[in-house]
Formats: sequence, structure tokens, C-alpha cells
Amino acid sequence: MQKSREIYKNREKNTMKETRKVAFIWFYNEKNQILLQERWYYSKYGEEWSFFGWWIESWETPEEWFLREAKEELGLDMKKFDYKYIGDFIFEFPNRIVHRSIFLIKTDLKETDFTVYEWAGAKYFDLDEAKKLKFANPVDKTIEIIKKYM
Repeated sequence: MQKSREIYKNREKNTMKETRKVAFIWFYNEKNQILLQERWYYSKYGEEWSFFGWWIESWETPEEWFLREAKEELGLDMKKFDYKYIGDFIFEFPNRIVHRSIFLIKTDLKETDFTVYEWAGAKYFDLDEAKKLKFANPVDKTIEIIKKYM
């Protein structure tokens, strides 16, 4: 099935921008550190770290995606966790527009408690430290949003 993609036409600049609908799972611990996915061995854009998340399929709601993706990527049944959906946020980058649905989970799980089925692994980072890491797209605004809800 084709991923849920749309093309957005920016009339002022007369350029085409791809629009992506994605959702992210943000785990954070008692130290307010966020868990990130290590991607150095599978990097499309030079990124070394990423959020847990990906495309929302066209037939899924953000919550359906969240429950499925957590099971596929981490082997976790999210119905056993106290998670919250904090909302949808739009970010514009030079070559794309990204609609991010964000889920936040406070957990006492350690890095070693997570089984990462996709990518290289996972590690907790302080929020300011995370801003300095190499991601595919800038993450400062996303991290500032997360700070408000932790």
C-alpha cells in the first residue's frame, strides 16, 4: 500500500513540496531524558539519531499507528503504559512539510529494557544534549514542544 503522502504547492515560491504525515513516540525517564533511536548504520540523510516513529498509513489514525508501531519497533503493548497524545504539529523544511503527531510516555524502563527491532539501538539523552545530535531534520522546535508536556 502506498504511504500517506500528499504534494503541497507553495504558490508564492511556485515549488512543489512533499507532505509527510508521521507520528513519534517519545519515552522519557524520571530525569526528563528522552529515548532516541540510534540510526548510524541506516542513514538516508546523514542522521545518526531519530525519534521512534514513521509514516502514518493512509488508513490509520495516529493512535492506531502508535499502537502498531510500538509493537513492531519495540515489541511493546502500549495499552499497558500510561501514554498521552499531545497533538499534531506542522513543521516546514526546505524540501518538505511534515505533520507530526506526538505521543509522550513517562517510563521507568532503562535503555537495556527496550528491545529495538529496527535500527541499531536506543539511548536516553538530556533535552539540551539531544538538540546537538545529528538528525535528518532540525529538532529544536519539536524538543521545545516536548518540554512543555513532560
